Amino acid sequence: MVDTRFPVSVHIMVSLAYHQNELMSSDQLAKVLKTNPTFIRKLVSRLVEAGLIESFRGKGGGIRISKDPAAISLKDIYLASLEEKQMLCTPNKPITKACPVSCSMQEILCGIVNGIEANTHAYLDKMTLSDLLKKVSA
Repeated sequence: MVDTRFPVSVHIMVSLAYHQNELMSSDQLAKVLKTNPTFIRKLVSRLVEAGLIESFRGKGGGIRISKDPAAISLKDIYLASLEEKQMLCTPNKPITKACPVSCSMQEILCGIVNGIEANTHAYLDKMTLSDLLKKVSA
């Protein structure tokens, strides 16, 4: 299964940054993204929790970006969008004590996953929402 939470969260954030002076609804975003409004609301909830967007209830309510797009890195969005706070996970299965490979795999795989995550975080930390906004053609 492909996890779309991060790319959809980036799309939400770019849309909100593009319409910075407007309140948008999850229904509007769902139409643009061609996805379920419930899925959008779950992601919006995480982005609100992370302080990246603001949500206003009631008639005339909606959501908007809460910071300058230059102050929001893609790492911020990445961390907000994932439940597990990690892109990959290592299987946690019982080992076969008689097998040296089985006994070593958890440590080996953890090192690989930690390296991937560290590189991903470093890469995403170099890009801001305003960098992406500059690539939107009007």
